[in-house]
Amino acid sequence: MDINNFIIEYWKNIASQNEMELKKFFHEDACIRWHNTNEQFNVSEFLRANCEYPGDWSGEVERIEKARNTVITVTHVWTKGMSFHVTSFIEIIEGKIKTLDENLSHTSSRFKRGKCGK
Repeated sequence: MDINNFIIEYWKNIASQNEMELKKFFHEDACIRWHNTNEQFNVSEFLRANCEYPGDWSGEVERIEKARNTVITVTHVWTKGMSFHVTSFIEIIEGKIKTLDENLSHTSSRFKRGKCGK
């Protein structure tokens, strides 16, 4: 399994709010937690929350780190008038997401590179 491709395709489907394709990424009994809002979802609740949210969304995966069966991502998602960075801890078991823990932060604009040169 190509983890980078899996993650990029996952976020592409999140941004396009493609419920049918997104469902394929998850174990049937997956657990999704949004820590900043203290919410926990099963797969169908998570898909409804994402796919019914208004706006024409775009997204860009900025960083992917792997640690055993957990993938950590930083992703920028945006629509007109709104911009967020999402840090996700994604546990992948047998090629599907088993748990997803996310923290979302509002960003007013794209991060401007500082003196660190990156």
